[in-house]
Amino acid sequence: MKFRNKVWAGALLFFGSTLWLLVEIVLESYQPGYVGSIHYVSSLGSGITALPYNLSLILFGSCIIIASLFLQRAFEEKFFSLTLLITGIFVTGVGVFPETMPPMHGLFTGFTFIFAGLSAIFSYKILDNPFSYLSILIGILSIAFLFIFFPYLGLARESTETFIGLGKGTMERIIIYPVMFWIICFSGHLLRSDNLNIKK
Repeated sequence: MKFRNKVWAGALLFFGSTLWLLVEIVLESYQPGYVGSIHYVSSLGSGITALPYNLSLILFGSCIIIASLFLQRAFEEKFFSLTLLITGIFVTGVGVFPETMPPMHGLFTGFTFIFAGLSAIFSYKILDNPFSYLSILIGILSIAFLFIFFPYLGLARESTETFIGLGKGTMERIIIYPVMFWIICFSGHLLRSDNLNIKK
């Protein structure tokens, strides 16, 4: 039963994260004038790309929420499961409150970044080395990049202003992508039958 719970969690995380990444990549080509280095990722949640992008976020967030419940059953690590659950709630909220709905969108986005990083950090409790150490590093880097990103917050959608030589779209992706890749790698570990500290 414990093994089945972790496999379901892995499948949900892999499906949700991979779907969102593919949708984001495809929609960048469909929104007129969209430039990844300049525009926020969330800008895909408005205009002609709004419906598929926001739905992919809501689905992704739902997958994280359900996966966190399976993981609590499999590992009984309440703090990690809780941070992952909160991450899923905030991801869902980013889809429910798109860029066109400030200030709720900004609040949900910011807390998503924080709790996603915390989830990566606290996953070390159920992972073996060296992935446990790498997960901690990824979480710390993601949160650190969030603080570097603060001066970019509030810039107009079409602003090309930079603070460290990178556009706001690039800076935001530096926060998002490490955690996304961690989720995909983490889901792969969950789908394996070994290298995980399942509670007996």
